[in-house]
Amino acid sequence: MLHQSPTLIHVVPQLKPGRCGVTDHVLPLAAELKGAFGVGSGFVVLNSDARCDLPYPVVHCEQAELLDSCLKVTEDRKGAMLVHVSGYGYSADGVPAQLADAMARVRRDGRFRMAAYVHEVSASGMPWTTAFWNSRRQKDAVRRIAKSCDLVVTNISAHAEQLASEKKREAAAPVQVLPVFSTVGEALARNPMGGRRRDMVVFGLPARRRRAYEELHSLSGLMTSLGITEIVDIGTGSEAPETVHGIGVKRRGELDPSEVAREVSRAMFGFISYPANCLGKSSIFAAYCAHGTVPVIARPFSGVIDGLRDGVHLLSPETARKALESGLDACSLAAWQWYSGHRVHVHAETYASWLEQPAQEIVSVEAGR
Repeated sequence: MLHQSPTLIHVVPQLKPGRCGVTDHVLPLAAELKGAFGVGSGFVVLNSDARCDLPYPVVHCEQAELLDSCLKVTEDRKGAMLVHVSGYGYSADGVPAQLADAMARVRRDGRFRMAAYVHEVSASGMPWTTAFWNSRRQKDAVRRIAKSCDLVVTNISAHAEQLASEKKREAAAPVQVLPVFSTVGEALARNPMGGRRRDMVVFGLPARRRRAYEELHSLSGLMTSLGITEIVDIGTGSEAPETVHGIGVKRRGELDPSEVAREVSRAMFGFISYPANCLGKSSIFAAYCAHGTVPVIARPFSGVIDGLRDGVHLLSPETARKALESGLDACSLAAWQWYSGHRVHVHAETYASWLEQPAQEIVSVEAGR
């Protein structure tokens, strides 16, 4: 059953709350668009028949049916769509070529304005992996998607650089970078370090937590320096060991987002196994920063990456001791302030502002192509 015609259609590969990163990103965004800006949302799901109960109009269809399905949601009126791009969501080989074809047809039709949030441009891997051999095709497909759009946003500067160099796009505005927001809420007021437990949180999907523990096993000096008294493990599965360097691991299992937020905001530290140049696309890292919990990574880095500095916004084995000497509150505050620049309200405001642009501006962009 369709609801009132929405202002913005979100195009997604699937809708699986709690089991899909794109879903967990788009639902808080839709809620913020409505609550803060009065922008209604609808969904067109292109690669899954899985159903869930949501207070939005939802249409499931094949990728080739994108245009007709969007017109169904808007009841044949003109509209706007925001395509959430994650290659493996739309294709088993990570090449969203069918999506690119469908978006090109929508662009030619002219009844919909299009924006894209690019979660991933391409995968990477060693020469013996399929990710290595599909990488070029993945980039080409995402380049075609970006070319169809009036607005392109992505989560890390490395993605923006790839899109800017590869797509040779002629749109008026450059690719914007907005790191992902927390999917377990955001602290309106930061809990100071003095009121927290000297715990370290590890959470996420089983594979991500398993890699985190593999790295923690080689970081005994870091754990000692930080004075960790307990590790709080959050997530499904039983990947967590009983102890790490003699420090007990408390298995909390799968928790509701509000409970995750509570555990994160009580802990001084949160560990994440992620490369420094990809932290902006991690909702786990975002969750730590959103609650002023000091993020900890295994490998140090130099310079500034997506506005982040090792020893200022997060800690590594190289910077932990100095940060402890100067006080952890400074690091906690820096992480929280960095996050405030791309909280969910900022994401929603970006799309709401785009929707408010006069129609002639979009026409002029099209005319110059």
